[in-house]
Amino acid sequence: MKPDQMMEEVHFADETPAPQSESRERWKVMIVDDDDFVHKVTELTLGDYHYQNAPVQYLHAYSAAEARALLRDHPDTAVILLDVVMETENAGLEFARHVRQEAGNAFVRIILRTGQPGQAPERKVITEYDINDYKHKAELSEQRLFTSITAAIRSYRDLRTIELGRLGLQEIISASSALFAACSVQDFFVLALEHILRTGRCTGSCFREHALVALCVEGGFEVLESRGLAASPVEALTSRMHELNQRAIREGSVLVLEQEFAARFFNTHTDQNYFFHVFFGRPLSETEQGLLHILGGNIAVALSNLFLTEEIVATQREVVLTLGEVVETRSKETAHHVKRVAEYSYLLAVKAGLSDERSHLLRMASPMHDVGKIGIPDSILFKPAKLTDEEFSIIKTHTVIGHSILKASHRRIMRTAATIALQHHEHWDGGGYPHGLVEDETHIFGRITALADVFDALSCDRVYKKAWPLSEVVEYLREKRGRQFDPVLVDIFLENLDEILAIRAMYPD
Repeated sequence: MKPDQMMEEVHFADETPAPQSESRERWKVMIVDDDDFVHKVTELTLGDYHYQNAPVQYLHAYSAAEARALLRDHPDTAVILLDVVMETENAGLEFARHVRQEAGNAFVRIILRTGQPGQAPERKVITEYDINDYKHKAELSEQRLFTSITAAIRSYRDLRTIELGRLGLQEIISASSALFAACSVQDFFVLALEHILRTGRCTGSCFREHALVALCVEGGFEVLESRGLAASPVEALTSRMHELNQRAIREGSVLVLEQEFAARFFNTHTDQNYFFHVFFGRPLSETEQGLLHILGGNIAVALSNLFLTEEIVATQREVVLTLGEVVETRSKETAHHVKRVAEYSYLLAVKAGLSDERSHLLRMASPMHDVGKIGIPDSILFKPAKLTDEEFSIIKTHTVIGHSILKASHRRIMRTAATIALQHHEHWDGGGYPHGLVEDETHIFGRITALADVFDALSCDRVYKKAWPLSEVVEYLREKRGRQFDPVLVDIFLENLDEILAIRAMYPD
């Protein structure tokens, strides 16, 4: 597939920013007073008040009970202008206590306004009720009210910024833990996009956001994972991706722009470049931009570690396959035998309900099942005729020899291969060798490999025989069900025979 054809199959969201949400455009000021005149005068005095280009939204409550309900509906209230004496002499103070202790709202700024100072002494109120300011109604001129409201909103803004930063850092820590725990590059991409989008929503919702990870190919991009892509002309975004990709090459691997996150990461082991592009649909706050820079750096480190881990695993698998192929080639069997056994074993493990990790481990270790044949004399190993009882006793020792070769390793894959080498000739009914294990005394890896190995041996040419017809192989497996082989595994194997045959076709002799 050509690069331009790859991109044509994906549609992207319009990059035009949507307006910000209503909750981000207004500062909520709650007026709590049983005198309607105070409500009207306050609004009239403040007039067309704006702070940082955002207007005020007034919320009106005429009793402490109404104020409780109003705060429950508007927990993002920035300022409360609070009277003391309403339905009771201390109604305002009790509401203030409710705000801090019961509602747990430490961010809203409370300005106590009273016409009866003796009813609520300033020093006592400030210290006991977590009030932020104390004003006599008589002294609240237009300028003083303006100053009090501005200082209160500024304080509320700063507290919210600190809190959002704290929550954002918690998100970064959580994201980093998840990213470093990812077991595959594809899983990593899914997690990375999720956490980038979540971090970009730190101070508010985003609109028409989209995100993608793409492999850089000649002349374009191959999208590997995406979020939020909708119908839109592809060409505009493709051009933007090329532009940001070049900027990332010139300026550094991670870019955080006004409304976008872009990053380019290079896998030195495979010579592949991966490009991340996330569009948030609104301007990012300074807090969000800072957090995205931190997250981008963590993504770079975690992805580099994952690339290295996958390279180590791939190298181990290649070494194991090569060693298995050397053994099989020496015994005059096709080198593809070990590949087929590995793939049969993996498929059977997955279908039998083993975890993805254990299934992959079996896939990597099973090619070593016959490594012990290295210790068998050529005269026996290459004999085309039927073996004598003595010769068969010697060839049976390849299980113990293989186990001895591999068991000393501290590597999990080698220890697993040692178990498979030792047990892949055990039988379900105890009639196998070398130890005559019964049923699930044989490790599940040994039982799976035994079935895969025998199927491949019967259905392919060997030095001492021609391949059996498929019908005869299937009949043999049914006959040996519950005797030589785990009956449950035989049933699963035959239920998935089409996939087994597809694997055999993929690795022909």
